[in-house]
Amino acid sequence: MLSRVAERVYWSARYIERVENTARLARVHSQLMFDLPKAVKLNWYTLVQITSNEAYFEENYDGRNEKNCMTMLLSDRNNPTSLISSLWWARENMRTTRDILPREAWIHINELYLMVKENQEDFQSRSKRNQLLAKIIKACQAWSGMMSSTMSQNTTYRFLKLGMGIERADMTTRMLDVGGFFVAQASDETEEQPYDSILWANLLKSVSAYFMYRQKVQVDIRGQQVVDFLIHDPEFARSVNYCIDMVKGIVDKLPNTDGLIADLEALEAFTRENESFEVGSMALHDYLDAVQLKLSSIHTKFYEIWFNPKEVA
Repeated sequence: MLSRVAERVYWSARYIERVENTARLARVHSQLMFDLPKAVKLNWYTLVQITSNEAYFEENYDGRNEKNCMTMLLSDRNNPTSLISSLWWARENMRTTRDILPREAWIHINELYLMVKENQEDFQSRSKRNQLLAKIIKACQAWSGMMSSTMSQNTTYRFLKLGMGIERADMTTRMLDVGGFFVAQASDETEEQPYDSILWANLLKSVSAYFMYRQKVQVDIRGQQVVDFLIHDPEFARSVNYCIDMVKGIVDKLPNTDGLIADLEALEAFTRENESFEVGSMALHDYLDAVQLKLSSIHTKFYEIWFNPKEVA
């Protein structure tokens, strides 16, 4: 497979995963803003911080209100990380690789993009926003199911799964950072508050982990157990460790990967050595940041090996 084609396939999956996860992030944040008591000092600007868009927001928006934060996150076409921009890029990458991807997948994403573009004003209405976000999440899940059930498990499919795994692991760490941030804002006390279960239940639902968590953990929903589950669980498809292990298994079937395998094993060791952090602590925030940086480094290695390799004289 040509390097530029592999890159576009990889980014198709990353962008679709990013669209779904951005929709999940917007939904859970909106829900928490209205479910949690006023004692919890939450604000819409958290969405800007979690997606690392502070500089862009300050340059292009005047106030840190719901309208501006949601616009930046969901419908700002000039913001390269917004939902609509990610969906546009997914569509473009799939359009230019239609000869190696199922035609139905391209049609599905094209129709999703046109639907979101036509209805993007709904992002400004709370009730309509949640309905539209739910449709987007379902459409992205349908695309993922379509790809897994209609594609041969070949090199093309492996690059799709690489993009999905890296993006999913990254967003899981960001969602956990949201939970930790909310807890830190809620109280200076060390004991969890009665409404913490609302927070963590919503966070689990945001990554479709609520049922699997209750089945696996079988105790009241508490922040520490949720963090441990979403980082360390070896069987849940959105846990950080599961995603890293999946990426490692795929990389092992691709060429020129000796150094990359070592990096992935080091990342696995890093996540497992750091077993537990106090929820809401700076230590947890720093740890999640470190995981994100290591995932970014893995992504850079993909470029060095496959997407933009240096020519050997």
